[in-house]
Amino acid sequence: MTIENCNLSLLDDRYSHIYMVTPQTEGQTVEQALSGLDLEIILADKKCLLFRGFHVDSDDKFSQIVSTLAQQELNYKERSTQRIQTAKGVYTSTEYPAKKLIANHSENAFQKVVPGKILFCSLVVADSGGETPISDNRKILDILPSEEVAKFRQNGVMYQRNFDGGFDLSWQEAFQTDNQSEVNQYCNDNDIEFEWLSPTHLRTKQKRHAIIKHPITGEELWFNQLHLFHVTNLEPAIRQALLSSLGTNLLPRHAFYGNGEEIPDHVVDQIRSAFIQSEVVFKWQKGDFLIADNLLVSHGRKPFEGERAVRVSLIDPVTI
Repeated sequence: MTIENCNLSLLDDRYSHIYMVTPQTEGQTVEQALSGLDLEIILADKKCLLFRGFHVDSDDKFSQIVSTLAQQELNYKERSTQRIQTAKGVYTSTEYPAKKLIANHSENAFQKVVPGKILFCSLVVADSGGETPISDNRKILDILPSEEVAKFRQNGVMYQRNFDGGFDLSWQEAFQTDNQSEVNQYCNDNDIEFEWLSPTHLRTKQKRHAIIKHPITGEELWFNQLHLFHVTNLEPAIRQALLSSLGTNLLPRHAFYGNGEEIPDHVVDQIRSAFIQSEVVFKWQKGDFLIADNLLVSHGRKPFEGERAVRVSLIDPVTI
């Protein structure tokens, strides 16, 4: 596959899931480079494309690309992290503290309807760190022990969340509404069990696939966020304090096998390690634009120092 008037090469020869695209002529835009091409097929083949030298260096430029490329906008509800909208279809990548690592994950992989594509652009590059590693979700299945893969394939994952406005997001922030009836309807429409423990406290449970097949390639993919929801994602002191005071059922978030069985800590550690083993890490440059198949690859964020501004957009929903 080629992109007209562009250079296309693997970003890292050791991995086959991220390619760099650079323009052959000054002033070329991302929209021009992708005009007339089937983005679904391109990303199914290349997984992730990093456009460098196209000067996507403002919210407005990024928003214009999003509007051009999106077949369908995503209704961004059931949030798991705080984000600020900066332009139409454009958000801050996260408001998570700079000193903390965000483990690799596919966006919204705990939901029934997920983004088919995820887009990033780099507006301000951190003084150090702040990279967005990209992992190959196919490789996770090769790295994990076969018996664990089989168990997740059979049982799936169950996510539990408690929205009470305390340690984690409130239900109003997560579901982007103050209307409990709208939340109830969303949960019913998306196969989410829910219970109002008080007017300010909502508990939800949802069973999802741990492993899916890509709709175009048919490849099996590791696709879930259990390692982010599992209580071991918290710092040990915070984890112990919450378990002691709340117990498992009232944790802000937690993940189980789909049959309700606890997932052992060492299994979650193996999953985190598998993401790291399959990741490509690159240094952002100002104006970089990245588009990825959200089913085929996962992303994270390295800790950083200084100011960092990376924007994100989620488009083209897929029902899992």
